Amino acid sequence: MNASDQLDYVLGQLEGPTREQADAEVAADPRLAEVLDRLGRAVHQLLDDGETIKVPDHLLVRTRAFVDERRRRRTILDFVPTTVPFRWADIAVAASIFLAGLLTLVPAMQRSKDRMAQAGCGFNLRQLGISLAQYAGLHHQYPYGPTDQPNAVAGTYAVTLQHSGLLQDLTTLDCPCNGRCEQAAPKPHSPESYRRMLDNDYAYHVGYRNRSGRPGPVLASHSAHVPLLADQPAHEGGVILEGNSPNHGGRGQNVLFSDGHITWHTTRQVSPLDLDIFLNDDQRPGPGVDADDAALIPSLFPYTDR
Repeated sequence: MNASDQLDYVLGQLEGPTREQADAEVAADPRLAEVLDRLGRAVHQLLDDGETIKVPDHLLVRTRAFVDERRRRRTILDFVPTTVPFRWADIAVAASIFLAGLLTLVPAMQRSKDRMAQAGCGFNLRQLGISLAQYAGLHHQYPYGPTDQPNAVAGTYAVTLQHSGLLQDLTTLDCPCNGRCEQAAPKPHSPESYRRMLDNDYAYHVGYRNRSGRPGPVLASHSAHVPLLADQPAHEGGVILEGNSPNHGGRGQNVLFSDGHITWHTTRQVSPLDLDIFLNDDQRPGPGVDADDAALIPSLFPYTDR
């Protein structure tokens, strides 16, 4: 007997031979008889016996109060607890934790900003390095001051690159860390353009003196030990001051080498043989005393130290 037949049997819906067969199965199987007995009791509990259930008075009152409360428009004050769930000591602890987190976050954000600006400066140097390499490939030497102008300033390297068509974006001459970076380059061939190119933020290698003592340009090379450009040092009245470049707040300077790579130096020493990248071996801002001596001087300093 399946479940449907069991329910029909309990409800008395089976008749004739089907009922007789069901009675025979129940008589032969005590376990089936027990199942049908439990099913019958459960079914009869579901039947309506005509009795009316009285609703408790307190339930009716509570239901009406609940409906009235739902109809009333609630304000934010309804959600405010009647008692404060914390003490003033808890507020002080939370405030101290917030302040400690803020003091930790601000320096981290400043360091991240400094690193981004430092990377932007390195990008500028890389672009200038490409222009210098192209010029050296054409002329077998890096830009040098005009021979008929012994007092030409180091910044003329930028003018030379611009005249050669190798310097299109003049904003690369400005370190983005010192707050003076211009959003757009001045128009070419204008007085402002030349002033901007001569007075830029980078120090340039102004060559070295040969055996006869005559200064000359740096010859084209691809060396990891020959610096070409760097953030220029602090200077005043033709004198280079102590300390790192002010471009990065005195923390250090980016240095471009003739092989195109750029490194960050926290001191003015770039190698065991070059103790001060901004002064030659005579401790002066000018051409190196020999081919192994490099001095990168500010853009408005003359090529020669006379």
